Amino acid sequence: MSVFSDLLSEYITMKDVGVYPLSQFCGLDRSFMYKIINGKRNPSGEDVVRKMAQFMQLTPREKTDFMDAFYITQMGEEVYYRRKSVGELIETFSRREGRKEHIFYEKELAKMEMSGGGVEERFPFRAQCMCGMQFYSCFPAKL
Repeated sequence: MSVFSDLLSEYITMKDVGVYPLSQFCGLDRSFMYKIINGKRNPSGEDVVRKMAQFMQLTPREKTDFMDAFYITQMGEEVYYRRKSVGELIETFSRREGRKEHIFYEKELAKMEMSGGGVEERFPFRAQCMCGMQFYSCFPAKL
């Protein structure tokens, strides 16, 4: 069985939903719905999964978990989590852009100024350091 079919079976039992009314609501054949529940087939698309969630009256959290399980089943666990991580990185990067989190960068500038080298002379290093620190500031300090 797949992650999706396991969760679907759990929700059907928990919500006391009949398979036949669910399949009718989603516009699917009853035998095809049983194949989805048993993990032998996957739903044809997001619209069918959303109809299932609507019929079972899932809470927002349950619906999110349900959709995640569908995506994991569709694209594979590794690909799903990799894409999710990239999406979160992009979202948090735009929120962190205005923050001043360049401790390493500031220390490097101070060292250059104290050693007598002007900051203007080493602009490529300064830019590289600033870009590097902007990238590393997107990741949490503790994993």
